[in-house]
Amino acid sequence: MVELTAAEKKEMCLTLTAHLPKIRKLLSLTQADLGNLTGLSRVTISQIESGKVRMTWLHLNAIMFICSVNLRAKEYFYANDLLGIRFLQFVQGKDENIPPDVNVTVRTELIAAFQDVMKNN
Repeated sequence: MVELTAAEKKEMCLTLTAHLPKIRKLLSLTQADLGNLTGLSRVTISQIESGKVRMTWLHLNAIMFICSVNLRAKEYFYANDLLGIRFLQFVQGKDENIPPDVNVTVRTELIAAFQDVMKNN
C-alpha cells in the first residue's frame, strides 16, 4: 500500500491551498459554506486562503471529502492533476504498481432507486 511521506503531505497541502479559492468558486461556496461542510470555521478557511495558517493534513482530508462527492470538483482535480496519482493510490489503499480507480460505475438500478427517492421527497 502506498505510504505518503511527511514531505509529500506537506506539498499536497500547499497545492490544495493554492487552488482552494478557485475550488470554492467552482462549487459556489462561501468560506462560511465550506467551513460548515467540512467542520472547519470560516475563519480557518479564510486564514488558510490568505496564508496566515498552514493547511494541515486533517484540513486537506476534510476539504477533499467534500470535493470527492462533487462532479465539478473531481473534474477540476483531474484536469489540473492536483495532488497526483500517489494521493489517489493512498486513499484507495492501492499498491504503487496498481493504478488508482478514477472512474467508478454505479449500477443502473441504484441510480433509478435514488431518482425515485428524490422524486418522492
